[in-house]
Amino acid sequence: MMQRFLYTLFFLFNAAAAIADPTDSTFIKDPFFQKLLKTNSQVPIFYNENVRKQIGVYIRNLNNSTGILLGKTQYYYNLNAQLFEQNGVPKQLFLACAANSESNPTFVDADGASGMWALTYAMAKKYDLTTNSYVDERRNANKSAKVAAVYFKDLNLIYQDWLKSLVAFRCGPINMNMAIHKANNSLDYGIVHNKLQLEFQNTAVNYFAFWYIWNYYAEHRIVPIKYRLPDTDTVQIQREISLSSIAYQLNISEEILKQCNSELRIAIAPTSYNVLGLKLPKDKIGEYHEKLPLLFPPAFVFSDTLLKDSLNLGDQISIKPPIDTPVVENDDSEEEPAKPKAADKSKVTITYVVKKGDGLLLIADLFDCRTSDIKKWNGMKRDAIYKGQKLKIQVPKAKLAQYKKINSLSAAQKKKLARRS
Repeated sequence: MMQRFLYTLFFLFNAAAAIADPTDSTFIKDPFFQKLLKTNSQVPIFYNENVRKQIGVYIRNLNNSTGILLGKTQYYYNLNAQLFEQNGVPKQLFLACAANSESNPTFVDADGASGMWALTYAMAKKYDLTTNSYVDERRNANKSAKVAAVYFKDLNLIYQDWLKSLVAFRCGPINMNMAIHKANNSLDYGIVHNKLQLEFQNTAVNYFAFWYIWNYYAEHRIVPIKYRLPDTDTVQIQREISLSSIAYQLNISEEILKQCNSELRIAIAPTSYNVLGLKLPKDKIGEYHEKLPLLFPPAFVFSDTLLKDSLNLGDQISIKPPIDTPVVENDDSEEEPAKPKAADKSKVTITYVVKKGDGLLLIADLFDCRTSDIKKWNGMKRDAIYKGQKLKIQVPKAKLAQYKKINSLSAAQKKKLARRS
């Protein structure tokens, strides 16, 4: 019992040493330092010349950069900071996202750490975040915040100090322990700080500079720029689709779609994404369902080159009979050969030239026939068609003039006509 009591006194003494000393002659007249000491900080205050310089950068607010950073951080803070409190972690540590990534969910550093919290691949695996070629949940603002809160809690069990836990969050326990060892096992972060690599020193520097601005931005006439993503709901996709296609059809910003679905590494939603659901602004959900035939048409129009490459065809497409087609030779049998069916004289054949935006189903609707009829008339085995392709279509002779006009209709007129039929 006495040993535990002595250890506690030793820890408290050293922890107190990590807090910036208000009587320190180096910064006793520094107004930034004195104001930091007045903040209600649960994280021991760290201050040096680099913190002072970074505060100056924030105060200059070039191109409203500080206002933008404050607005974005306030938005995510209001959404997810309670997750820290629920795990017994000071809510103010949520501001580490501003120090580590400028509160950018799609942040990626040179070492592959990703998301607002700059989580490494190892941390993603340890805390069960999905990472693959399409999806990286380190970039999901809510899920990564949950992991960050638990990670801070786990680190504090090791260091019993939120300041060292803050820096270890970015550099990792191994680098922190090496720095402590180089500092002769000192528990004073002021000594340990100088044993860390420069990029990891910047974690504490940027954090306390931002903590100052977070508390005193109004005194420096800095106005947070309001940031807000639209309220969203999830939809299912029928097959892999690019965000640019959805943005075009729904007339919304592709950048907004990327931010709402920030866990997508590339601007393409795979079918496996249905597990999470593609997030769209709520006011676009109805329009999305209305335009499903346009977003996921039953047949695609390919360019000439692409079609020929995909089918491995030459410059001309020729239809040959199957190799195993039996050849009927003349013989003396009394069986008469089958007579060809008489042509339907009530129908005539016209030529339709495929345009951009056409699909086989749309053309069948326009000419009041089946897709299988068009494929039979043109010797086609697949649904794929390409721009400029000439299709033979059989139409009633009595309506020849009506069907001929379809060749000159615009894409919008054809879609309107197809809906009426």
